[in-house]
Amino acid sequence: MWCVLKCHSGKAEEIIASCSRNISDDILHDIFVFTYDRMKRYQGSWHVEKQQMFPDYVFMETEDAAALAESLEPYRRFVHILEGADMLQRIEPEEELFLRRLCGHDHHLKMSEGYIRNGITHVIRGPLVGMERRIRKIDRHKRIASIAIPAKGAERAMPAGLEITAKS
Repeated sequence: MWCVLKCHSGKAEEIIASCSRNISDDILHDIFVFTYDRMKRYQGSWHVEKQQMFPDYVFMETEDAAALAESLEPYRRFVHILEGADMLQRIEPEEELFLRRLCGHDHHLKMSEGYIRNGITHVIRGPLVGMERRIRKIDRHKRIASIAIPAKGAERAMPAGLEITAKS
């Protein structure tokens, strides 16, 4: 199962390195952040850059959330409390499955490419193929889309790189 930890701004990499060193592999199977490709224009041309998808959030994979929470007590001053007195929040299974499918083993979402015809978005290349119904907003200038994440309760969104090459 996945859990998420909200860190203070700029502390995510430090917490990942420290947890990887200090928490047993039996408790903490994996620790990571999600990234995505986005296009930025500078020096007269477009460049693909890697950005954090959920800034200041660290994701952890474990089988024992209680033992992991106990192991994280020394880090309490570096994190925000998410629910009640808990530092960790469990990711819903459907949300975890969605993110695994979209971002793969390396937890990275690559650029997608598509076009808009008669007001309908069609994605022809990349991980967003077949997920057009989840696209909530497209910023064609920044080449970014807002994608709805399946979640119980309020709908949440995540950024994804999407280049629209044509519109008619």
